Amino acid sequence: MVKIGIRLFPRVSERKVVLTLPEQLRILFHNHSNQKCLYSRFMVFAEACLSKLI
Repeated sequence: MVKIGIRLFPRVSERKVVLTLPEQLRILFHNHSNQKCLYSRFMVFAEACLSKLI
């Protein structure tokens, strides 16, 4: 994987990850009374999942 990254992006030192909510959850997140807390928890959970995967 590292060799591929060096070939494709020789001077790029970081990668981006895009997280999306399933369509079924979008309305719930949008209408939630404390969106800041909900999205914060979602990001903590997403980071934990990605860390485990990597």
